Amino acid sequence: MNAPAPPAETLRAALAGLLDGLPPRQASQAVERLIASYRGATPTDAPILRDRADVAAYAAYRMPATFEAVRSALEAFAEAVPGWVPGG
Repeated sequence: MNAPAPPAETLRAALAGLLDGLPPRQASQAVERLIASYRGATPTDAPILRDRADVAAYAAYRMPATFEAVRSALEAFAEAVPGWVPGG
């Protein structure tokens, strides 16, 4: 039986699949436009994620850092309160 892939590897594989077939230049332009949107250079009524390229670029740009931040926070929480389990 194969061991399950670690979450980080699963994330990398999912991102690779999402980016498959997307020209790097298109992804790069989408990232630059998204950064400009978040820095206030785009009207607030304009859609931020307009197409597949935008979604892929956003995921590739933000998801790895978000994943690591959440993993780190949960690890620190587990160390701070060993044995804690959520109540129902």
